[in-house]
Amino acid sequence: MKKIIVIISILFLGIIGVTWLYFNNLSSSEFSNDKIFSLVPNDAAIVFEYKNETTFYDIFKDFNLFNDILGKEIVSHLGAVKQIFVGNQKLMPAFAGSDVYFALNQTEKNNAHLLLLANLAKNIDAETDVINILKDKYKVYVSNYRDEKIYKIAFSNQSKFRFFVHKSIFVGSFDSLLLNKSINLIKDKNIENQFKINNNSVRNKNSIANLYLSFDKLPAFFNNFSNRKNPEETFSLKNIKATASLNINYQSNAFMFSGITNPQLNNDNYFNLFLSQQPGVNTLIKIIPFDVANYSFYYTSNYKDFKTKLQQLQVDQKKWDKLKNQLDIVSKKHAVNLDKELIPVIGKEFGVFQLAYGDKIGIVKTNNTNRLRFLLSTISSEITENISHFDDSYILEVYFGQPFENFKRPYFAFIENHLIFANNTTALNRFLKNYKNQTFLSRTDKHLAFQQYLSNQGNIFFFVHNSNSKALIKSFLSGTSYSDFKSDKFNWKDIYGFAIQFSADKDKYFTNMYMNKMPQTGNKLPSVDSLLINTN
Repeated sequence: MKKIIVIISILFLGIIGVTWLYFNNLSSSEFSNDKIFSLVPNDAAIVFEYKNETTFYDIFKDFNLFNDILGKEIVSHLGAVKQIFVGNQKLMPAFAGSDVYFALNQTEKNNAHLLLLANLAKNIDAETDVINILKDKYKVYVSNYRDEKIYKIAFSNQSKFRFFVHKSIFVGSFDSLLLNKSINLIKDKNIENQFKINNNSVRNKNSIANLYLSFDKLPAFFNNFSNRKNPEETFSLKNIKATASLNINYQSNAFMFSGITNPQLNNDNYFNLFLSQQPGVNTLIKIIPFDVANYSFYYTSNYKDFKTKLQQLQVDQKKWDKLKNQLDIVSKKHAVNLDKELIPVIGKEFGVFQLAYGDKIGIVKTNNTNRLRFLLSTISSEITENISHFDDSYILEVYFGQPFENFKRPYFAFIENHLIFANNTTALNRFLKNYKNQTFLSRTDKHLAFQQYLSNQGNIFFFVHNSNSKALIKSFLSGTSYSDFKSDKFNWKDIYGFAIQFSADKDKYFTNMYMNKMPQTGNKLPSVDSLLINTN
């Protein structure tokens, strides 16, 4: 099966939704949906489910975003399989009314394949009814793997679709190794629902399609398409130990999902620090420049409480001794108590955004700019009239944690009630110029169209701008993956962006995810339209 190339953080999610739609009609069963998940290989990061109902196909029949992301060849393959198992009138009862599941797995390097799972109807005997019906029209080959019968249907383009049936569960794939992984789970008695999701909830049952994510599997999935070891683009994902169950909301030119993310509460990580915080409005989006490639923004309703939990996390991660030693040095050298002076003036928002050219810029909102400006002037050196340089390292990491680990001793400036910092003055000056000229991403027509479908409140906000990320995507992907990504078989150039937002609610996060095609707006703002950037 044609390899699926996924870009970064997060654009790949659209791939899932796409593929499923072309795989029609599969059943209700004697096995619960939880049993379906137990046959999904342990390295699967994404599972898409949809209801095999006429309503679903009627709604999405003209939804061409699928073709743009999956590519013509994959869609053609899926259409052929759909014709075999759904177009056959005699086979329809076997899959009628079923939920269909697709699991996306990395296989060999630079490749990913889909595993299809569904329950057969109770009155269907897989070994006799299904196979005999197929043999009436197709040549079906039979082989064995660990005493499990595998059936194969070959296509004229050399593609081969293989499947097996285990206790009324239909499992199939174009990749034999992926199919074997599922069989190994059965034979090794490693049957467990790794997603730990209640997919039988009323919310999920009433949704026409659902997306399930295993966040801690995403870094390995993405990195499979890169030749770099431990690339920084996927580093932040390693802090998210959680699974999500999201329901689809129909949009004619977008993938829109909302639902619940369940963190591993017994796991100490940065993502969990925000569970005790109330959601709030993201105002940082208003001042980021038009050439932003991505951002990660955070909101704390009670920064003091957040700082207390952050310090305990740093202790647990054995980072605190180094950081505390640095604080003691600063306090002694400058005769200042940083906790006493800094904590009261830190605002509720902070984060990092990356520009199309690769530079990263940090931002912290303050509730007392003059006080913070004076305090930092005592522990820094002036470089220009507007820019200063921290005299000591790790201060930002102490107070904000993982997002600022790469800003060990940055240059900084103030813009109204925001502290802005970067690792070089060039990036900082470019930001100051954009701010002076008011060339903000939030004022471009395309982003205005994008932003209207996102919540304006939350605790964690991630965003990727497709066009502005061209150079970063090229750097991240291997040569093989990038060639496929840029080929005319796909249409990624028409994708505008991807966003995911998390709003804390005690022990879980309400989650919104959105990815859209380029909006067809009227008059653009050519002088500040971010899509004018060309990083080919």
